[in-house]
Amino acid sequence: MASSAQAQPNRTSRPALRAVLRWLDMLSMPLLAIIIAFVVGALIIWVTSGSLATVITAYDGLIRGAFIKPRAFSETLVATCPYIFLSLGLALGFKSGLFNIGVEGQFYMGSLAAAWVGQLFTGIPAIIYLPLTLLAGALGGAIWAAIPGYLKARTGAHEVITTMMMNYVAFRFTELVTTNYLRDPASSSIQTPHVSPAAEIWTLASIPTQLKDPLNALGLAIVIGVLAVLVVRWLVRQPGMRARLAGGTAQRLAPAVSGVVVAALCWVALPPLTRAWWPFKDQYDRMHVGFFLACLMAVVVWWLLQRTSLGFELRMVGANPNAARYAGINITRSVIVAMALSGALAGLAGTVEVLGVSTCRCLPLFFSSGYGFDSIAIALLGKNNPFGILASSFLFGAMRNGADLMELTSGVSKNIIAVVQSLVLLLTAAPGIVRWLLRLRAPKGGETQAPLTRGWGG
Repeated sequence: MASSAQAQPNRTSRPALRAVLRWLDMLSMPLLAIIIAFVVGALIIWVTSGSLATVITAYDGLIRGAFIKPRAFSETLVATCPYIFLSLGLALGFKSGLFNIGVEGQFYMGSLAAAWVGQLFTGIPAIIYLPLTLLAGALGGAIWAAIPGYLKARTGAHEVITTMMMNYVAFRFTELVTTNYLRDPASSSIQTPHVSPAAEIWTLASIPTQLKDPLNALGLAIVIGVLAVLVVRWLVRQPGMRARLAGGTAQRLAPAVSGVVVAALCWVALPPLTRAWWPFKDQYDRMHVGFFLACLMAVVVWWLLQRTSLGFELRMVGANPNAARYAGINITRSVIVAMALSGALAGLAGTVEVLGVSTCRCLPLFFSSGYGFDSIAIALLGKNNPFGILASSFLFGAMRNGADLMELTSGVSKNIIAVVQSLVLLLTAAPGIVRWLLRLRAPKGGETQAPLTRGWGG
């Protein structure tokens, strides 16, 4: 009895180990789904080609195209960026009980708003113009998504139907504006005028040149200083640090002082340091700082959902709207806000593509390639967790980027990647299939995860 009593505290005194085990348990099903999807893809290639060597060549080309060939890894990150924004928007809607299937249309509207605002002015410094253009793109997507949110809240119109229909409206509206009202008269292609250089998102290779402008250096220093304030503010709230910083004044001043010091050091030191040594010197590399903005948005969405009263209200409305209404939560406002925030993230995806990826730094007539619909699978694969979405977006970005070389080296159609992605979606959405295939037992007590949305009756 004594030994068992001593063993009990040992089992319960390892919160880190329990957290790791919970994460492994949560990740096991998506990882198994990915492995099975690639195995089935290999079987399809083998059957259709009649050669096992073709399978090896195809997957070798996929890996080299995604990670190994020159600029492969950076191109994978470029392809990952819109997936992160769009999947975060979908996950935020899912958490609120909404299926925002219209992120593709909101992507278009955000890109159109950014292309319009980005070429309106000249002579405005980047420290003002770039944030303004990013805000315009986010606002374009937010307004477009808020419309079905309002219809859902006021009339009960299901968001799947309204957002799906508004996708087609967004496609045709963007085509109309690009072809007739915003078309660049100096270009033989159907596209909008180039955005102002001050509104462009920096590539990593261009950062030393951009920082030669003191205002650009100041803008970057302010961003880094704000991040330092947030990090230090989080640190001083930890129990151990709070005990060391005895007194409320020190706790209040530490974040602000740290932010000012870090910002000042960055403003003074970064320009000469980047000119003296900078690892990203390939001028043809399209890797841009929008990727870091996407990663930052993952942290922001996690913080919004888990650490704010608004996020609690959105999650409560998604879990049980009747209980939320009884608790005094404004359901109409929550639905509209959730859809608007989801659309803002989708609009940012389109904005970053216009300002940082498109060759012309403009909005061409044929722009997106189905990012929005792929993002549904990514959000499901990431379990609607912002950090899980980062990993699943990277996987889909790698598959998208490596598919071309796979087709070139093996002759296997790159559409096989769409099959693999569809299988990942199917197996993630129906984990019972994975358990049946691998003869795994279902967890005791059944599935504990709530449905993504409340369904057609919600």
